[in-house]
Amino acid sequence: MSKQLHLPTLTWVVLTTLLFILVLAMAIAVAIWSNHSEHIKFTEEVAKSQLETISLIAETELQKGNYETLSALVKQWAVNHKDIDEVKLVARNGFIIASYGPYQPSARRYIVSKEISYSYRGAASLTLSMSLENIYRQTLEHSVQAALAALLLTSLFALLIYLFLTRRYEANLLSLMVEELKYTESRNLQLAAFPRENPNPIIAFDLNGKITFKNPAFTKLMRRFDEVDPIGILPANHPGFLERLANGERQVFGENKIGDVNLLAHYQMIDVAGEAYVYIQDITAQRSAEKALRNERNQAHTTLASIGDSVITVDMNGIITYLNAAATRLCRTNAERPIGQHFSELLKLMSDGEEWTIKGLVAGCRESMSKRIVKEQVSLLIPDGEALQVQVTATQVGSQNTDDDGVVIVIRDITREYRLQAELHRQASHDSLTDLINRSAFESHLESALESARNRGREHILCFMDLDQFKIVNDTCGHVAGDELLRQLARIMRKHFRGSDVLARVGGDEFSAILIDCPLPQAIERIDSLREDVQEHIFYWDNQSFRISLSVGVSPINLYSQNVVQLMSTADAACYSAKDSGRNRIVVYEKDSTTTRNRLGEMQWVSRINSALEEDRMVLYAQPIVDLNSDNRLIVAVEILLRMRTADGDLIPPGAFLPAAERYDLVERIDYWVIEEVLRMLARCRSDYPDCFINLSGGTLSRQNIAQFLKKLLLQYEIKPEKITFEVTETTTIQNLSSALKMIRELRELGCRFALDDFGSGLSSFGYLKNLPVDFLKIDGMFIKDMNTDSLDKGMVEAIKTVADTMELTTIAEFVENDEIIEELRRVGIDLGQGYGIAHPKPFKEFISETDGDNVIWLSSMN
Repeated sequence: MSKQLHLPTLTWVVLTTLLFILVLAMAIAVAIWSNHSEHIKFTEEVAKSQLETISLIAETELQKGNYETLSALVKQWAVNHKDIDEVKLVARNGFIIASYGPYQPSARRYIVSKEISYSYRGAASLTLSMSLENIYRQTLEHSVQAALAALLLTSLFALLIYLFLTRRYEANLLSLMVEELKYTESRNLQLAAFPRENPNPIIAFDLNGKITFKNPAFTKLMRRFDEVDPIGILPANHPGFLERLANGERQVFGENKIGDVNLLAHYQMIDVAGEAYVYIQDITAQRSAEKALRNERNQAHTTLASIGDSVITVDMNGIITYLNAAATRLCRTNAERPIGQHFSELLKLMSDGEEWTIKGLVAGCRESMSKRIVKEQVSLLIPDGEALQVQVTATQVGSQNTDDDGVVIVIRDITREYRLQAELHRQASHDSLTDLINRSAFESHLESALESARNRGREHILCFMDLDQFKIVNDTCGHVAGDELLRQLARIMRKHFRGSDVLARVGGDEFSAILIDCPLPQAIERIDSLREDVQEHIFYWDNQSFRISLSVGVSPINLYSQNVVQLMSTADAACYSAKDSGRNRIVVYEKDSTTTRNRLGEMQWVSRINSALEEDRMVLYAQPIVDLNSDNRLIVAVEILLRMRTADGDLIPPGAFLPAAERYDLVERIDYWVIEEVLRMLARCRSDYPDCFINLSGGTLSRQNIAQFLKKLLLQYEIKPEKITFEVTETTTIQNLSSALKMIRELRELGCRFALDDFGSGLSSFGYLKNLPVDFLKIDGMFIKDMNTDSLDKGMVEAIKTVADTMELTTIAEFVENDEIIEELRRVGIDLGQGYGIAHPKPFKEFISETDGDNVIWLSSMN
């Protein structure tokens, strides 16, 4: 393979690389020239501006006659502007009034001049030169850097092209394997969907003859004949049949007679399972019928009339000669009427979309060694137009190929089993509540739409719809009301989509649709009509009425769409942009949109956060909290901070990933991990382990099981609860005030303490403070960092300190960045502080190992 692809691969790599580097070089040249021209133009504007400034100064001083002062001002001004190459003020008579430079004249410079009048007869010429050498030097440096970058990009591009071409063959092989796997999966689904309660006895063997499965009908058959060994039910040549299947035969038939019962064993090899399935059918009636036909037709008629399967006999020309009672019921006729008619006038058998004619039946029976044909599933069309799914067995009667020969057709109605199987398949692909297709089936449709767009240039529209305020209905009236609302909305949505479109429920209150072959403007118009209908819909429940709205994200499906995951992500990002913009609106995904790009970025953080948690790449840092009033700044506690380590080992600050974690409900998982990891690390310390301040999100604080979770961990790791202080912000607390207060009280009952973080940042800080049972006030850093220079900030800190003293709360200052702020905090009386001016955060593990008891007195030991 590699030898075959070597020469064309190199040819394509060279051609594409040359084209790439040509385009890249042109782009770089244009960019560098444009940048150079902008610098030149900027320098010209600066020179003109400076000339105007000097001319004003010169004109003023010349009016006064201060030539020496003017000369000194010009020199001083020129020295302060590095790019000034030369300044010269020359009188009309040639006298140089003031000048500067050139000490090292530039080869490239820009010169401007202006005439100045300073008396009724006096005039002078002012000339200013600015050096352009720095601009040309920067342009040269940028050119070299761009050339190196272009060389690197070209090498990478050539490598990617080479890898793409050399791997294309493997990709083709992989595609074939995927198709084979799809076929295998399809076969597995068919086998899995086969009802276990099949009325026919079934038993399965591996190729070594070991029994792997038998259904209840087979067990019932064994009890019927008092057989202990299942092999006793099967034909005597059972091992030979298995050997024939192992040698490649697809199916084998054998019979066994137990007493007066004839059993037909249908051996079939199931490749995907590597097993042979044996379907047992009681053919006593059929065999008795055949014997009666040969010996006595009347006796055969009596026997056939007593069985439940439909039996029809025809001659070699297809003329019906007999129907049993079941057949007359099946054909909606009486026993005498069809006699003498052609079979095709009464019934029509369809197999794989083609009619299975009597002529074909006869020919098949003659060619078969057993003179029989068995079709497991064919469609039967009866006179009233109904289509049934039946199993058909056709057996030739006689063996001389004469006009007296005929064919016995036995029809078993399996419509019920077929419909049951179809219903099971439908349920697997549909949402039971709204009867719309589910997410799995929708993604299959989306894959097909994407394929048609990329291969045939068709354009479709994907829209992701999320219900606004749906949670209000669920929380107010219960899930039964929510389910009814979803059913009503599904009916409304169906009216706005064509038969060729695809509509699905893909989540609790989320719907998706594919508008096939629909231009974007027309799609927007239709979706907006749906949005208006949803907005106008009033939902009534228990004497209450509700209105909800719809936020919709739209993403075109075209030749440039990448894959299903990317399409769903872009539509989802656009939908969330619609929600962030005020809900009840439509947002079309735009690749260069800052909002949707940020949303996609946040969505990408989700997998990175999950991976970091699963791969133990979250890292705890600690920042000391010190006693500001002690001479040596005693450490009294640490605040636990979080960093995320990338797979390459780089550290990511929390501000980069925590917003995404909060938006996508991952912050609670992070909080639980931090709590357990802190307690686990403390358990490894000596007895005098540090007091830890741990940040809690609003979602975690409102969880009902946080108290039980913490209690279990405190007992497990034997940690004193007073060592743990949880930091909460007033914003997150007041969002769920009642549940937050309940959790705070439960955690305080365990012995833990609470700190109100970022105090003063909210408009209602003092109003809510009296209702929050906290032990510490952490003053927001925006008041601390400038309090030594801003009297208003200092006044706010003093006010907070006064309130804290009244409520007997300990104050902690954040963002303490220098000694001047520390002195101000001491004068105000702030108790504790933390910040870069005191100590930078370091890994918690290092802090524990490096901290000794000489400069430490923990808060919990002071009480």
